[in-house]
Amino acid sequence: MIKMLKKFFKKNTPEKDAIADINLACAILLIEVSYSDFKIDDKEIKSIIGLFESELKLTKDKSDWLTNEALNIHKDVNCLRKYIKLINESYTKMQKRNLINMAWLVARADNVIDKNEEHRIRKLTELLHLNHTDFIRSKINTE
Repeated sequence: MIKMLKKFFKKNTPEKDAIADINLACAILLIEVSYSDFKIDDKEIKSIIGLFESELKLTKDKSDWLTNEALNIHKDVNCLRKYIKLINESYTKMQKRNLINMAWLVARADNVIDKNEEHRIRKLTELLHLNHTDFIRSKINTE
């Protein structure tokens, strides 16, 4: 009986919710990179929205909504563990590298890479189980 219920609920779990959750997790991490210098620049927010449109293939409205939702959630977040765990469980190594590339593009949006932004990207690289080579390659490729 329990096995049957588990199968029922697994089948009825919408895939779109999982995609929305992973997109929100990515958005929160990008907001974290933006905020690591203790201010979120409008150029960085516009960069995040643009990246959602180009990389995640979202519409402008969905990108705006996702960014605003991530900003609201980020205000109350004191631990990124569950978002990193979700990405680690869902993303391939290539998708994680793409996320780090996006983080560098956000950090570069205001034409100043703060040492705290670089440090945050380095830590995210480690937490996403990528190596230092991925960190350096991404930094160079996004210049």
